[in-house]
Amino acid sequence: MPTLRRAVPADAAELVRLRSLMHEAMGTDASDPDYQQACTAAFARRLAGDPSFVAFVVEGDDGGLLASGVGFVEEHLPSPTSLDGRRGHVASMSTDPRARRQGHARQVLEALLRWMREEQGLGRVDLRATPDGQPLYEQAGFRVLGGATMSWTAPGVRPGMPQA
Repeated sequence: MPTLRRAVPADAAELVRLRSLMHEAMGTDASDPDYQQACTAAFARRLAGDPSFVAFVVEGDDGGLLASGVGFVEEHLPSPTSLDGRRGHVASMSTDPRARRQGHARQVLEALLRWMREEQGLGRVDLRATPDGQPLYEQAGFRVLGGATMSWTAPGVRPGMPQA
């Protein structure tokens, strides 16, 4: 029977496998060994001691992970609707293709939202949805805010990569 649980540092490689499936589904090649290594190290480090970061997983009977999702706290400047400026962010939601349409992503999302509300005291959680994930998030009460998300990258720098 698949089991929902909080991820631990030893899950890092499996979390990267699932995250890579998410990237591939969005049309991004995630096979770069440098990416795999950097992401595995980041998962292990953050799961080992970052109280503002969590991952929940659904583990299959064989010990492999079937689904996962990440939550973290972002600190923005205070606003009239959020005096402490903190809000949650859900990311890296992914389900192994062999385990889709079985409610695993819903379990992970519900666990992440409980963690945000009950353990972090957050009243707002943001995420970026793919078309496939949007119905799940809407059922959970998320709504499209509108506006345009924009990003700037320095010339010659691959987005997200440190400059040499």
